[in-house]
Amino acid sequence: MPLTRKEILFCILNGFLIGIANLIPGVSGGTFALILGLYDRLIGAITSLNLTTIKVSIGLLTGLFNKESREKFADEMKRIDFWFLTFLGFGLLLSVISGAKLIQFLLQNHPAPTLALFIGLIIPSLSVPYKLMERHSISIWLWIVPGIALTVVPSFFMGETAGSENPIIAFVTGAVAISAMILPGISGSYIMLVLGEYQIVIGKLSNILAVDSIVFLSAFALGCLLGLLLFTHFVKWLFKKYKSHTMTFLLGLILGSFFILWPFKDYSVGQTIVGRSGEVKRDIQIATAQNILPSSLEEVVIPLVALIIGVALGFGLNQLERLKEEKS
Repeated sequence: MPLTRKEILFCILNGFLIGIANLIPGVSGGTFALILGLYDRLIGAITSLNLTTIKVSIGLLTGLFNKESREKFADEMKRIDFWFLTFLGFGLLLSVISGAKLIQFLLQNHPAPTLALFIGLIIPSLSVPYKLMERHSISIWLWIVPGIALTVVPSFFMGETAGSENPIIAFVTGAVAISAMILPGISGSYIMLVLGEYQIVIGKLSNILAVDSIVFLSAFALGCLLGLLLFTHFVKWLFKKYKSHTMTFLLGLILGSFFILWPFKDYSVGQTIVGRSGEVKRDIQIATAQNILPSSLEEVVIPLVALIIGVALGFGLNQLERLKEEKS
């Protein structure tokens, strides 16, 4: 059945927050989907897409005035949680349009307080995956270690792998990158940097009408599609069979993202990646820069204030989620 007005507003707002998260280095949309309590629903909605969805959609187009076709389409849209995905996607698109320039401006001119703000946002929400853990044995808590390692270790190999313009490599890169984006704490661009493909993809997008660019990007897109479908099914299976282990691992991923979000960095060490418009990608510099200690007490004050504001906003997000649960 269609969503209520309040549910629509919640979906749009949550989609907006997930979209903003994708613009911050070390934070993925999966992180905010998890802390907003949407992760399992989002995985369930994506994994429900299948050939029947395509068949019913084509059937509606070819038999628009057929009552049976319309009823089948309506039933299928309900099964795949269509309106949830639609309004969540609308919120995400809205954040990209309205928030991208603001976030890039803040990262460019005020990186330390901006990163501290996002650390603060995430800290209160660590309770979400913790509450979803059904068991708390030592063997389960050990899964937090590979979660942290998977986020932190790749940062030491940024750019060491030479990229390739081979379409097969593009296909594999797309599959791996989109799979990483589904996991909280890891961004797709972060993984593409490790694989050495980030700058190549940017270059192909800058010359998108060239034949080699079309072939490369088509292979990349197919890889993304396949990775999305396969990996979401894998995550859904893990949720069913090993929920506590999976939640502990995801908790480790989020904790590991704090390493990337550390506010004090030496940007002279970070990689200089040029975007499509010729601008230096500040988020990439941040993700690859070396973490350092603050040089003075004054340097800590503003990031500390931003951290406190972020924690307060994080508690607000938790209250928003509780309000949504009470209304549903």
